[in-house]
Amino acid sequence: MFCLYAEDAGIFGRHGMFHDYLNEFETRHLRTALIDLFRVLDTPIDKRDPYLEEKLAEFPYVNGGMFTNEEVEIPQFTDSLRALILDQASKEFDWSEISPTIFGAVFESTLNPDTRREGGMHYTSIANIHKVIDPMFLDGLRNELTEIKQIKQRKTMIQRATDFQARLGKLRFFDPACGSGNFLTETYLSLRKLENQVISLIYGNESMLAVDDDLIKVSIQQFYGIEINDFAVSVGKTALWIAESQMMEETAAIVYANMDFLPLKTYTNITEGNAIRLDWETVVGGERITYIIGNPPFYGHEKRTRAQAADMDIAFHDFTKYGKLDYVAAWYNKAADFIQGKTTEVAFVSTNSITQGEQAPTLWPKLFEKGIEIQFAYRTFRWSSEAKEKAQVHVVIIGFTGYPRKEKKRLFEGGQMKLVDHINAYLTAGTDVFPQPRRKTSISGANFPVMSKGSQPTDGGNLILSPAERAALIKQYPQTESYIRRYVGSRDFINNVERYCIWLKGVSPSQFRSVPPIMERLAAVTEARLKSPTPSVKALAEMPMLFTEIRQPDSNYLAVPEVSSENRRYVPMGWMSPAVIASNKLYLVPNASLYMFGVMTSNVHMAWMRAVAGRMKSDYSYSPTVYANFPWPEVDDKQKAQIEQTAQGILDARKLYPDSSLADLYDPLATVPELRKAHQDNDRAVMRAYG
Repeated sequence: MFCLYAEDAGIFGRHGMFHDYLNEFETRHLRTALIDLFRVLDTPIDKRDPYLEEKLAEFPYVNGGMFTNEEVEIPQFTDSLRALILDQASKEFDWSEISPTIFGAVFESTLNPDTRREGGMHYTSIANIHKVIDPMFLDGLRNELTEIKQIKQRKTMIQRATDFQARLGKLRFFDPACGSGNFLTETYLSLRKLENQVISLIYGNESMLAVDDDLIKVSIQQFYGIEINDFAVSVGKTALWIAESQMMEETAAIVYANMDFLPLKTYTNITEGNAIRLDWETVVGGERITYIIGNPPFYGHEKRTRAQAADMDIAFHDFTKYGKLDYVAAWYNKAADFIQGKTTEVAFVSTNSITQGEQAPTLWPKLFEKGIEIQFAYRTFRWSSEAKEKAQVHVVIIGFTGYPRKEKKRLFEGGQMKLVDHINAYLTAGTDVFPQPRRKTSISGANFPVMSKGSQPTDGGNLILSPAERAALIKQYPQTESYIRRYVGSRDFINNVERYCIWLKGVSPSQFRSVPPIMERLAAVTEARLKSPTPSVKALAEMPMLFTEIRQPDSNYLAVPEVSSENRRYVPMGWMSPAVIASNKLYLVPNASLYMFGVMTSNVHMAWMRAVAGRMKSDYSYSPTVYANFPWPEVDDKQKAQIEQTAQGILDARKLYPDSSLADLYDPLATVPELRKAHQDNDRAVMRAYG
């Protein structure tokens, strides 16, 4: 790929040189031709065979370590592959203007999808890279250069510009999960573009016959990385070499001089390895790193491999609890340790879950104890990329230091930036408050029923029935109607979707042993549970007639969906009969009062939920912790009665539209006037209770 770029960019000496060399060989000889060429490109001119064929001898010495790997495997070519390289990739495509940053993303996209998922790899667009590097340092450098350009006295301007350029050459960047080097490459390009402006300021009106070797201060040697995938390491190095070539060409145009790009300087600063297990100090060679940047792997705790779980044990050596943290959190703790006593600044792109739910109070108190201070942050936004297969993830960007800084912090959301005094773990301008997981709610003297998940079948789908399956079973075996129950999860509850389950708790075996379809399903449940890696589930294979976790109350209960759209102003809640089985995707509060419903469905509780709940992508992910830590108001009988009245008003407004689901009624564009007014009345009553 470097050869394809080099022949188009003129690095080899003439256009089409690589193509013309390979074109002389038949398919069966292409492999040998490439091996010979790569060996020549790695050999200095004065050490080559003096009798080397002319077509090989005309190629320059590349060096830099690009062609030094004698063990690289080059398989035999096919006719179609020969045509692909010579015609489509070489003759019909111009590589000279390719973006090195996109180049890396394109190559990453050729990796096996399973490889990408296992590594938690997600692509990075140029725009999103700049969300990290612009507020971190690039905006400040641009502003400083603008000030230098405005200096009227030329001698002073040149001195300031010279000092500025020298400082650019002393910055050091490190990406400890660099993938194909997109962050490093785009940062290098951005610095070199600034440097070229400086060179233009100083030398722009001069023609230079001979170029001082010290003219360019910014080098790819200032950029360090760690990447676990060997292919991505090679791509990252190549992308940086290509970026260096392009920027050198721009510099040559400014000073009107020819500049030799080859031979390459050896670049070994991207290390192949596991960033969690490597000592970062050895990787950067003792250099004082100015900025740590990157997009570490996105991987939730429930999908971690054993190796990744072992990585977490290493990274969180000083934590007592970290099991449910996302894999990306390991980079935060490792970086926090690395920057102790240094002025190094860090900015990572991360899954938004590390600033939500129970992860926030698990991770951030320990980081704050180490002196970590968040300097800027982007609240949740959808991640996009230059790659064909775009990753559908929701992320945050967090920039932090290991020492306090006096200036205001910058908080970005929805395209807007505001200056604040402090940014907390939830990426808001509030103080550092960490709700802790607990089951019972007792704040403000209130004692309310415990919230729990519904019942979990762990049945391979065999205890669950569609309406059609239920109807067919009851038609053939009428006696089954008594133990086939309505079954409701979050989606069913909100969208009024009909599902059913076989509920055999307390049912005599004599009522279902004579029903073959039921017995077949129970046998399938046994088989599914025996395949589970979880010992407790395997043990329950002996009781296939029961759900593995049963939490169904005997009374009416308030149902709260685990996941609800971020577009809704209120998470839809409502009462259900004990005859309706709540799934493990629905939270339930038995014997909840009308007053409780009124407070929980208010904008006060919704504001609390948005601040501390987790997210499923960007949707709200409710949990018992949200409920158990909620600060209830202290109310007198009159205030309580008012809230009960407005809560009933919400239920009455819903009843006016019996054919509409909660999804219909709580669509912001379709909320009916009666329900909107009922909620507004309830919000006012609850806010009055809080004073």
